[in-house]
Amino acid sequence: MGLFDRKKDDDASKSGAPGANDAPLRSMEKATRFFDHAKTVHEATNFEYAVQSWLSGMRFDPDSITALEGFCNSMAAYLGESGGKKGVGKDVARSVSAKNDVDKYLTALLEWAQRPDDGVLATRAVEAAGQALLPESCVWLAQRALPRVTKEKRPRKDLALKISEAAQKVGAYDMALSAAEAALRIDPADGEINTMIRTMAAQATMTRGGYERSGDAGGFRQNVRDIDKQRQLEEADRVVKTDETIERLITAVEADIKSRPDDMPTQDRLAKLLMERGRPADEERAHQVYTKIYTQFKQFRYRELAGDIRIRQQRRVVSELKQMLDSAPDDEDVTRMHADAEALHNALEISEWKLRVENYPTDLARKYELGKRCVRAGQYNEAIEVLQEAQADPKNRIQTLNLLGQSFLKIDWIDEAIEAFRRALDGRDIMPELQMELRYWLMSALETRARNNNDLAAAEESERIASSIAVQQITYRDIRQRRDSAKRLAAELRAKKAAPQG
Repeated sequence: MGLFDRKKDDDASKSGAPGANDAPLRSMEKATRFFDHAKTVHEATNFEYAVQSWLSGMRFDPDSITALEGFCNSMAAYLGESGGKKGVGKDVARSVSAKNDVDKYLTALLEWAQRPDDGVLATRAVEAAGQALLPESCVWLAQRALPRVTKEKRPRKDLALKISEAAQKVGAYDMALSAAEAALRIDPADGEINTMIRTMAAQATMTRGGYERSGDAGGFRQNVRDIDKQRQLEEADRVVKTDETIERLITAVEADIKSRPDDMPTQDRLAKLLMERGRPADEERAHQVYTKIYTQFKQFRYRELAGDIRIRQQRRVVSELKQMLDSAPDDEDVTRMHADAEALHNALEISEWKLRVENYPTDLARKYELGKRCVRAGQYNEAIEVLQEAQADPKNRIQTLNLLGQSFLKIDWIDEAIEAFRRALDGRDIMPELQMELRYWLMSALETRARNNNDLAAAEESERIASSIAVQQITYRDIRQRRDSAKRLAAELRAKKAAPQG
């Protein structure tokens, strides 16, 4: 039975997996397999299953911040898909229903994630992380729970104090101090909190300065190393980094790789830093790193990232040639070079997205992206095949039907084009711009049917749509000319119908 197959609790205990009443066994290997599976199913938009996979992995590695962030992203996507009204199924909750501290933490985390604005549930998740002695997760959650608690219409001092207590349990005294200070702001007259804050401030200073370990062997050196590591972490988290900062981070990661050449996350971090710096040589090196990770670990998402770099590079070539063409529109050489570069870019994108569809055959979003690129390249028959599958994805259904209709129109399958555009327009919550585009293409398809078949009803509907678009936005595309053309055609067909039959 595979790792992702469901097992009964008695089978789980025999297999070494965490059972209903056992403390979970830590296993990075098992956790990584669950986490990778969670990423895969998230990308396939199976968000509820992704949530369950993240939770299953966190039973083996409960203090993983990467997993915690992934879990929150999958839950947010699931809530967004369901409009925030639908909680996860019972199977998800049952997967973390044991009585040990880690499962209690995961249960509390799941409850909060389904109602992210609830300060009480947020506090319970922080408390559970503290009880399970998960320092990274406790601090991460506390940093997000505390603002929710303090921004309530009636903020509760006791919740802030519970967050503070949980942070103290895991030795996060700075976080504990922040929460206690928040509690004091809620009730400035509470003398006990004031005393508590002074004690915690001293403890935080000692911990931050490394004085507690100054008598240990190597205590001072260890503290210096910790400060250096903390600086790296802080610099890595900055949204905007200086060249000097990125250079220092790259050097540190390269040193890590020398000591741990087979560590995938470290290699991944190096590639991301290289892309962040963004020099041409950095892009090439990042491409090599991603290709190496894919070859070594057989995880396709790294092959995908390597492909993204090549697409980005070719897109830049097209953009530069377009600027040259705008400056010299009559230059035949530049015109030819721009057309060649654009064709190469389209071919590269189609090749990359075909590979992605092959590796994720059930991912309808990827099929939509491939279909979109086939339409752009004029490969309409290929586009129709993949878009017909992609239309089952509710997230992209309207856009998919739009492209499907355009593709049918381009190969002169007029009736099929009209049907696709009508189905798209029957959808809900269509953005005004997309609705305008769909009406435009339906107008075009109806006019073509009218010309081909002398169909007066189609001509008159095309005329009505053209007029309504012109009333709404007279500058839209070539609607002035299309309106006049539709009116003339409708008039001609009416006259032909009224003429006496010889």
